[in-house]
Amino acid sequence: MVVMAGLACGLSILPGVAHATDPASIPATNPQHFINFTYGVPGNFDEYKYTIKVDTAASTDDIYYGQYIYGKNSTGFYSGLQPHPGGKAGVRFSFFGSGAKPLDANCSSGADAGSGVTCGIDDLSYAVGRQYTIATKKYTDAGGTSYTGTITDDSTGQARTIGKWLVPSGYGGFDNSADAFIEKFGGVKTCADIPAVAVSYTGVSADGKPISFTPSSHKATDKPGSGIYTCSTVSNYTVSAPAAGSYTVTSTGV
Repeated sequence: MVVMAGLACGLSILPGVAHATDPASIPATNPQHFINFTYGVPGNFDEYKYTIKVDTAASTDDIYYGQYIYGKNSTGFYSGLQPHPGGKAGVRFSFFGSGAKPLDANCSSGADAGSGVTCGIDDLSYAVGRQYTIATKKYTDAGGTSYTGTITDDSTGQARTIGKWLVPSGYGGFDNSADAFIEKFGGVKTCADIPAVAVSYTGVSADGKPISFTPSSHKATDKPGSGIYTCSTVSNYTVSAPAAGSYTVTSTGV
C-alpha cells in the first residue's frame, strides 16, 4: 500500500515487547496499540454509526482513534479519526481482505501492505472537543454490495464522503465483534511521547439500535503487553459507559 499523508498504518496488534518500567524501549515499528478493548456488535447491519469527541490536545500527528469491525474469513474494516495540530484531521475508512475494489477517488487498492482498500481524507476541519459522526452504510444493487463511509462535522452539519468500496462477490459479511483501539505510529517513538488521552463516543449504534459497553479498567504491568504495548501509566486506562450506545476512555501520561 502507498502510505497516504498522515495515514494510521493499520490495525495489526503487534506482540508487546516494551516494558512499562523502560519507556524508551518501544521500537519504531508501527502501528502500536496502547489502548484496545473488544465489544459486541450485530454483524448483519446496514448502517454502523458513532459520534466521536476527542478531548486530547492535538500535540502530535501520530495518534489514531479507531474502530475495527471484524468480518468473516479474516476480513474486516476500520474507520476513525487522526487529529493534526493546526486545525485539520485525517479520517480513514479501510477494508481488509482480498477481492475488494475501490469505488471512490479517495480510495486506493491495498491496506497495510496487504489486500484490501484504503480510503481517506486529510483536510477535515478539526478542533479539540468538537463532535464528528462517522457512519458506514451498506448498499446493494446489480453491481454487488458496497459500503460507503461518511463523516459529519456536528458543529456545522457538513457531511463528507470518506470513501466507498465494493466487497467481493459472495462475501460472508461482518461478524459480531469489534475492537475500539487507540494507537501510536510514525513519529511517536517512545512511551514518553504518548499523550494522556480522553475520548468519548456517543450514539454508537447498528441500524439505529444502541450498542452496549461494559465499564472496565486496564492497569499496565512491568511485563510486555499482550496484544497491546504496555507503556507505564499511559497504558492504564478506564472505560466508563454512562448510557446505552456511549462510552468514554481516559488514560494518564507517563
